[in-house]
Order: sequence, then C-alpha cells, then structure tokens
Amino acid sequence: MVELNSDFQAMLPGKVKETDELCPIHHIPLVEMSWSNAKPFCVKCRQHQMEQEEREKVEQLQKKLYWRRTKQVLTKDSIFSDPDLKPATFANFKPSSPESEKNLKLARHWAGEYLNPDNAFNVILTGLPGRGKSHLALSMLKAVNDNGQRPMSCLFVSVNDLFRLIRDSFNFPDSRYTEENMVNLLGNVDLLVLDDLGSEASFKRATSEASEFVQRTLFGILDQRQRTIITTNLTSKQLAAIYNPKIISRLEKNIRGHIISFTAATPDSRERIEF
Repeated sequence: MVELNSDFQAMLPGKVKETDELCPIHHIPLVEMSWSNAKPFCVKCRQHQMEQEEREKVEQLQKKLYWRRTKQVLTKDSIFSDPDLKPATFANFKPSSPESEKNLKLARHWAGEYLNPDNAFNVILTGLPGRGKSHLALSMLKAVNDNGQRPMSCLFVSVNDLFRLIRDSFNFPDSRYTEENMVNLLGNVDLLVLDDLGSEASFKRATSEASEFVQRTLFGILDQRQRTIITTNLTSKQLAAIYNPKIISRLEKNIRGHIISFTAATPDSRERIEF
C-alpha cells in the first residue's frame, strides 16, 4: 500500500478503500469513499489540486490588495468637499475662454508626464474661484489612474475637509482620519491633489498664519512627496504669509514651468443667484 494512501486511510478508518485502478500520473491506486458515490480519485492528484486552489486564492487576495493600494485609492480614499465634482474628466471640461483652453492643454500635457512614475514635479493651479482648477486637477488624477505605465495610487483631498476630519478624530483614536493615518496616506500615494490649499486658514476673509497643527500636518505630508498637484485661490505671496518657509519650499519643488493660472479672463462657471 502506498504511504500517502495509508496516511489518508488512517485519517478516515474504514471509510476509504483502495481500488485496482492506478493513477496514470502517479501510478498509485485510486481510492474511493465508502459513503460517497463520487468516482475514485488519486490522493496525490487531489492534494496537488487543493494546493493549487490555495495558491490561486492567495494570488487573488494579493491582487485585490494590490489594486486596493493603487487604482482603487482614488475612489475609496479621496475626500471631496463638493460631491458634484466627482464626475469631472478632461472630456467634460468645457473651456469658456482662450485662457481656459490653454490651461486644459497644459493639464493634459502634464498628466501625460505623470504617467511615468519617475517624473517628479509639482503642479500648482492658481487663480480666481470657480474657473475650473479643481476640475482640471481631478481630471489629471483620473488620466494617470487609468493610463499609468504601472498601476499607481492617486488621491484627491479637499484640504479644508481633511483638517476637519482630523480634528474630529482627536477624541476617536480608532478613526481612519487620525493625523498619523492621514500623513502616512497622503505622504505616500504616487500622485496627490491638495485641493483649495489655504482655505483652512483664510475663511475669515483675512489671510492669517495657519495653526501649528495645520503646519505640522502639511509639513509631514509634503516632506515625503515628489509629485503633488495643488489648487489654490491664493497667490504665492499670500501662501508665504500663511505657511512656514519649509512648507513653501516643498510646495515649490520642481514647480518652475508647471503653473496654471486662471484670471478674470475666464468667467466664473458657478451659477449665481441674484437677490
């Protein structure tokens, strides 16, 4: 009697019986179960089959985890202040001026550069509200997420909502939005959009220095990064009045030649209600 069959029979005494038929691969007797009408089988073939199925399960799980850490980050982890922005793409961006037409082309071009994960530079979209900065920034992310040379993690984050969520986590250490979790997530994704930078410090309509908490968190994020897209309504001088010079230097990393500006030449796309 073959040792493998003996072990199998020892596990199920009286329930397993060898047949006279041999496995054409392993040349050992097939076995049959006394309580089952199933066809006789080779214990070794069955063992190999189970091992293969287990390997496939592990591979599928690893693939799911890989996709969750790359392409699914954009939809699973992004933080939007305006849910209506989510469908934004290059295809549905409607230029309303020669300036916005030019800016669309620039955004497409730099999104193409970002497809190569080794291309390290920041992009700043700056200017008046309601001109399409966030739309173009999210469109750039989606283009990279869908077409990158390898799967990449892309993340869109409303800065004001980010800090609100982190503050809300102070009394809930198990929250996913703790300062540590957010610094790790935002610091390590392949491409990040920080949307409406400066809003967390300028809602008073008077530019004031950002809090120590905001400065510490932003520095922790930006100090790890090489590829960040920033949208802001503020000028470089206004940003410099709000943030520590170390933060400004990291915002401006390889920024020369990668600035998209919106002026009054582009009309405000937001619907206004007169009253």
